[in-house]
Amino acid sequence: MNRIVPAVAGLLIRDGKRIVEAHSSATLILSDRIVLVDTSSIERRSMLLDGLERAGVRPSQVDVVVLTHLHHDHMGNLDLFPGARRLARVEERPGRGIEPVSDDIELAPGVSLMHTPGHTRGSMSVVVRAPDAVYVMAGDAIPTRDNHERWLPPGINIDPELALSSMERICRAGDMIVPGHGQPFPSRRER
Repeated sequence: MNRIVPAVAGLLIRDGKRIVEAHSSATLILSDRIVLVDTSSIERRSMLLDGLERAGVRPSQVDVVVLTHLHHDHMGNLDLFPGARRLARVEERPGRGIEPVSDDIELAPGVSLMHTPGHTRGSMSVVVRAPDAVYVMAGDAIPTRDNHERWLPPGINIDPELALSSMERICRAGDMIVPGHGQPFPSRRER
């Protein structure tokens, strides 16, 4: 049985269109493997460690770290997980120690990766079938609930139409969305 545990709730503060502060969400997936989606920023290290501890997980127990993309606010604490398999899309050009992923693969029963480009070429989401709902950890393919509610692509994107297409795929795939920066919220599937 897959269980979703928010470890860090992300935060995004803007001054107009300018991003003043950004820290990503970090989400644990407890399954037959322990998967962490994003590690948040270095400034949120103590929050991440507290979140792991609340879930009864030590950093050394994390089997897989999925990086939704390679921006610093999503991978600032990667060094805490030296023994974990680290995954990022090949389009992100991951460096040493990060395994490039080129297909939508299943990591564990009911836990799969989905390419959701638009924010970056290699943006990737994680789809999890849990007992209560299907969750999608969207990273910055859906950075905030406001992007979802107003149906706006991420402010930073490589192609707004591609980003909206990925947002639509995410909404169709899941009942609950964990945005790149914020608390989980219900998907509006009618998109």
